[in-house]
Amino acid sequence: MSPESPTDIGDAVNSAKLSTLGMLVAGVAHEVNTPLGALASNHDVIKRAMGKLQDILADEVVDETELAEVRRIVRALDGILKVNDLAVTRVLELVGSLRSFGRLDRSETDRLDLHEGIDNALVLLRHRMERRVRIEKDYAELPPVECFPQQLNQVFMNLLLNAIQAIEGEGTITVVTAPDDRGVRIEIHDTGRGIAPELMETIFEPGFTTKGNRVGMGLGLLISRQIVDRHGGRISVRSELGRGSTFMVTLPLELPIESDAGGTPSDPAP
Repeated sequence: MSPESPTDIGDAVNSAKLSTLGMLVAGVAHEVNTPLGALASNHDVIKRAMGKLQDILADEVVDETELAEVRRIVRALDGILKVNDLAVTRVLELVGSLRSFGRLDRSETDRLDLHEGIDNALVLLRHRMERRVRIEKDYAELPPVECFPQQLNQVFMNLLLNAIQAIEGEGTITVVTAPDDRGVRIEIHDTGRGIAPELMETIFEPGFTTKGNRVGMGLGLLISRQIVDRHGGRISVRSELGRGSTFMVTLPLELPIESDAGGTPSDPAP
C-alpha cells in the first residue's frame, strides 16, 4: 500500500465520520418513521372517535344503542392509546440513545457505563440488522470506565457496524464483557465471512476494506485503534474464513495521565 500523507488520511477520516453521521441520521429517520406513522394515523382515528362521542352525548337522553356505541368507542380508544404508548416509548428510546451516544449533555471526559454505550449503538444500528442478525449479550458486572465517552461510543459503533456488514444473510453477533487484569474487556463476535489470513496484518491500515475483492471496514478500524490507544487500551482480532471474526478491546479503568482531550482521535499521527 502506498504511503499517504497525514493530510490525505485526515481528509479521508473526516469523510468517514460524515458518512457515519449520514448513516446514523438515515437510520434514526427510518426507525422513527414507523412509530410516528402509527401516532399520526391514531391521532386521526381519535379525532373522528371524539367527534362521534360528542354527537352522541349532545342528546339529553342516551338510549341503549347509543350507550353500547359509546362503550365500543371507549374500548377502541383504550387500545389505540396502548399502541400510542408503545410508539412514544420507541421514539423516546431512539432519541435517548442518540443523545447518549453523542453525549450531548456530558462533559468531554466522564465515567462511562460501557454496557450503556454498547446498547445505545445497537439501538441506533437496529435498522441495519433488520431481522436477519440476532444479538446475544453476555455482560459481566463492570465498573464505570474513565474515558472520552463520545470517542468510545464511536468504537462500539464501528465494530458493531463491521460485524453486521460481515454477515451475509442470517447470523449472530455476540457481545461479551468481563473484568480484565488491565481493567475491562469487550469482545464482539460475528458469524460473518471472516478475514483471509494474508489480510490480517493490514486491517488497521488506512483504506483497508473487505468490499470488492477484499473484506468492508474502510477507516473504521483505524479510527477505533487510535481511540483505544489514546485510552491506554489495546484492540486485537481473531478471524477464520467462513466462520467469523472476534474483535477484542481491553481498556484500563483510568485514562492515561498523558491523554489529551484536545485532539481528535480520528486524526492519525504523522
